[in-house]
Amino acid sequence: MATYRGRKTDICRTVGFDIWGKPKSPASKRAYPLGQHGPNLKDRRQSEYGEQLLAKQVIRRYYNMLEKQFSNTFKKAQRMNGNTSLNFLRLLELRLATAVWRLGYANTIFQARQMVSHCHVLVNGKIVNIASFQLKVGDVIEVRDRKSSRDMAKNNHYEAAAVPADLEADVQNFKGKVIALPEREDFPKFFKEQQVVEFYAR
Repeated sequence: MATYRGRKTDICRTVGFDIWGKPKSPASKRAYPLGQHGPNLKDRRQSEYGEQLLAKQVIRRYYNMLEKQFSNTFKKAQRMNGNTSLNFLRLLELRLATAVWRLGYANTIFQARQMVSHCHVLVNGKIVNIASFQLKVGDVIEVRDRKSSRDMAKNNHYEAAAVPADLEADVQNFKGKVIALPEREDFPKFFKEQQVVEFYAR
C-alpha cells in the first residue's frame, strides 16, 4: 500500500502553523520553510500558481492523501451535481479514516489510517480495511469488539473527542453514525478550496 514517507510537518513550516492543531509542532517555534534559507523565504511573494499549489498541498496533507488519490477525488467531485468545491470537501471528509479520526478513536489522521488498515474498524457491522472507503449518510462506524482495538480508542481518550455536527457518537458502545453531510462551516477556515478548483482547471 502506497503511503507518504516524508516529513509530516514540512507543509506546516511553509504555511507558518500546524494544520492539525498540534501545539508541539515544529511550526510553532519555526514558522518558516525548511532549510538554511528558510527564514529568508518566510515573507517571499508567491505567484498565483504557487498560491494554488500550496492550497492544494495543505488540504492534501491534512487528509493524508497521495496526489493520485487526491486528484481522482477531485474528478469525482466534478462529476457530481452541485458546488464542486463543497462536494470535493465532503468526499474528503467522508473517507473512513477521517471519520475514525473525527470520532476520537485515533489521535491523528495517520493513526486513523493505520487503525483501519489493521482491521480495528467496522462499517455497518463488517470489517473494512480501506482508509479511503467512502461513507454515506446512515453508515455506522464502530471500533471492533476486541480488547486490543478498544484499548487503543480508550488510550486516545475518545470519550472527550469534539465530534462534528455531521457525526453522532455513541460513546458507550464505541460507535459513531453519519447523520448528515458536512457544510462549509464544518471545515477548517484555512482551507482555500476555490484555489484548488482553479489549480485543477488550468
